[in-house]
Parts: sequence; structure tokens; C-alpha cells
Amino acid sequence: SIDAQAMRYARAAYFGMINHIDDQVGRLIQFMQTQGVFRDTLILFTSDHGEMLGDHNMFRKTFAYESSARVPFFVRPPDSWGYPSEVVPDTPVGLQDIMPTFLDAAAAEVPTSVTGSSLMPLMRGETSGWREYLHGEHAGCYNYDDGVHFLTDGIEKYIWYSQTNREHLFNLNEDPNELCDLSGHAAHEE
Repeated sequence: SIDAQAMRYARAAYFGMINHIDDQVGRLIQFMQTQGVFRDTLILFTSDHGEMLGDHNMFRKTFAYESSARVPFFVRPPDSWGYPSEVVPDTPVGLQDIMPTFLDAAAAEVPTSVTGSSLMPLMRGETSGWREYLHGEHAGCYNYDDGVHFLTDGIEKYIWYSQTNREHLFNLNEDPNELCDLSGHAAHEE
């Protein structure tokens, strides 16, 4: 278990760093507004990983838990596109969707070797034909046994540790902190 005072300091430092990033993004947006280009710019904001920050008594990235695998992912189209505002799809998206989105926005061809998809249809509110689930994986870089694959549809998440065969199953709607592992329950065996 992590000492409560040490955890408070760690979270305060982390939130301070997030606040700093927020301030810098705000400065950039303010500059874009004063230059008259903000409303004409496609903006995508994301991160490559979350930080466990003490969840499950762990720190750092690489784990398939939400506090490591779930990242901010915001896209703002230019006003001239006439897209609806504040579309929040329930479909899983991933970092592999960034390049196809920018290529599509630039009317450039997306190579067939790309595994991601353009987010442009989702930004228009079109969810039909979008992926049903997202696959993620990470090598056990800190510990060989932590090599992991996961699948999620945004509602349920299955985690498989490929080196040890350990499994987890979570219902993210009922258990957003992933504390109740359903993988051992007969009702969820299939």
C-alpha cells in the first residue's frame, strides 16, 4: 500500500503538471484567436498514455487499466466544415486514428497498410461501420511477465497477460475503477 501523504504529494505534483499543460494549450489557443486562425484550424489533442498515479497501487504507464490506457482525445474541426458541435461518440478510438484523420482532412489518400481509421465520419455524427472494439498491447518492458493485450468496446474490457496467461474482465460502466474482476465468474466464462 502507498503511504497516504506520499500519494497526496505525488498527485499534487502530477495535477500541477497537467495544469501547466492546460495553461500552455490555453496560450496557444489565445494566440491562434488573436491571429484569426483558431476557427479555421483542425485541432486534435491527445496523449500517448495515462499515469496509474497510485491506482491499483501502481505508478507509470504500460498497464491496460483505464488510468494508464485511457487518454484524452479531443478533436475540433474548423467552423467552415459545418460539422455538429460537441459530438461524443461511444465508440472506441485510438492513436492509430490520428494519421488517417489528418490525411483525410487534407484530402490525401490513406495507405491501405494503416490500421487506423479517419475520425471524420465520427466528427459528423456517423457511427455506423466504426470498429466494435479496440485492441491494445504493451510489451513487458519493466517486467517480462507484464506483457499484455486487451480488448475493449468501451463498456467491457478483457485483459490477457500473454506471458503468464493471467486474465481480467471488467464492466467499465458498473466498475469504472476496475476493482471487480469478473474473469473468474462462471457467468462470464464465454
